[in-house]
Amino acid sequence: MGWKFSNNSRGWTSNEHGLMWLRKCFEPMTKEKANEKRRLIIYDGHDSHISAAFMCYCYDSNIAIFLLLPHSSHLIQPLDVSVFSPLKAAMKTKLNTLFRTEIACLHKSQWIEKYVEVREKAITKKNILARW
Repeated sequence: MGWKFSNNSRGWTSNEHGLMWLRKCFEPMTKEKANEKRRLIIYDGHDSHISAAFMCYCYDSNIAIFLLLPHSSHLIQPLDVSVFSPLKAAMKTKLNTLFRTEIACLHKSQWIEKYVEVREKAITKKNILARW
């Protein structure tokens, strides 16, 4: 699939992870396609997206950063409503089934398994086009 996952010991992202993603994922996947032209990356204001190192790397690599307004995703991020809302609901249903079996904790591999199962049902052309 070409997916890459990274997280800190608590399972979250960090400034280090944001910069690593920028360098190892975004940069190599967009540089050649941009053909020396400036690229645009659209982000919310999460700390891992606007650290000094992240912003310097973007500046040095000819990447423009567009930060979205806080608490405005329902207005300016239509996919949050039409795609990620059904995805979140489907994940909740799948995970609730696991939790009802009285598991002590959810392993990352179990979460990913459930994500793969619901992803194709929620991230559809119909759901994407519904908001445009």
